Amino acid sequence: MSGQVHSVPKFVETAAFKTVLRAIVGSVSIVASGHGPDRRGLTVTAAVSLCVDPPMVLACINRSAEAHDVILRTGAFSWNVLSADQVPLAERFAAMDGSKGASRFSPIEWGEMVTGVPVLLPSVCSFDCRLQDTLEVATHTIMIGAVVAQSHNQSKAPLIYSSGKFGQMEYFESV
Repeated sequence: MSGQVHSVPKFVETAAFKTVLRAIVGSVSIVASGHGPDRRGLTVTAAVSLCVDPPMVLACINRSAEAHDVILRTGAFSWNVLSADQVPLAERFAAMDGSKGASRFSPIEWGEMVTGVPVLLPSVCSFDCRLQDTLEVATHTIMIGAVVAQSHNQSKAPLIYSSGKFGQMEYFESV
């Protein structure tokens, strides 16, 4: 095999990649930032914990999203994991109803913690984060946040997304 050069495609085809990604089960969240009329948020499935010591999370935000530049300007964001009964909220922040900007936020649902960015009070859990670092990759920016406050509603079941549909786990069984 010495001396043979194998041609390897640079990337898999985009549409095929998206199809395979739809098989992955992800939690559904809203990442939000800003203050007053400058508040912006979006529905994401690409947000996860990064490390526990110190507590840090990351969210992958498309640079074309309204919230992207707001996060950079404010230096803070919240990561809010939605509950199974919050599908309409997930759809609103995914612009499925045509809404944009601060009109997506309802004062009944949203409050503040340490940084002053919007935090979804009735979510499964919320993390209030100071922007620690960023990394631009293709169309997205990986936003790394240092967690400065958090909340947890233990009685709520998380909203999940797979195969283009929202749902919830009926049960959880250890393997």
